[in-house]
Amino acid sequence: VTTFEDARGYFYLWFFGGSGGAGVALRQFPLQFEKFQQLYAMADEGQTEGGETVGISPLCLYPRDLSKADIAKVLNNKLSVELMVEKGPKPNYLSENGYLCFQSFEAANKGCNPLTIRAVFDAMSTGDNVSPDVAQENLDAFSSDASLNAFKNALLKTKLAGFSSIAFLLFLLGPIVGSTCLDALAAGWFPDCPGTD
Repeated sequence: VTTFEDARGYFYLWFFGGSGGAGVALRQFPLQFEKFQQLYAMADEGQTEGGETVGISPLCLYPRDLSKADIAKVLNNKLSVELMVEKGPKPNYLSENGYLCFQSFEAANKGCNPLTIRAVFDAMSTGDNVSPDVAQENLDAFSSDASLNAFKNALLKTKLAGFSSIAFLLFLLGPIVGSTCLDALAAGWFPDCPGTD
């Protein structure tokens, strides 16, 4: 930036661009909070087979540990992902185009524990949709691992990926956009102030 006119243009670009990004980021907080509320509401919902638990990481932020028998019930579903997509509801564009959505996965696993259904889906995707080939590959891997370590690791990995993406977005919006805007503001409107060189 060589002139104050350039600095002002730079400020406008970063300020309004950052404001748009901040709007997207701030919209995520109520959505994430709502997801946590739904997840915690599922803690006592539905029947559980009980017995030995998997030992999921507390970093997954689930309200309780999951029963191995509940997970086995979901993983022993004989429907292929392709049939789940075909027979299940299609609430969004991706599900209409062959992706497995949570609602289809949930409908295919009626009679299973709701928290466990959510956990198995979360182990495959950071959102509410997953590619059918990725879903089938994950379900096959989970069901072939009797110790359920593949499931535990995948769940932790997807949860941490989701949390870190939000943290990274906040990092970009906070220090980087804020600092750039302040520097451009100072150079554009207050070029003679001490500390702006």
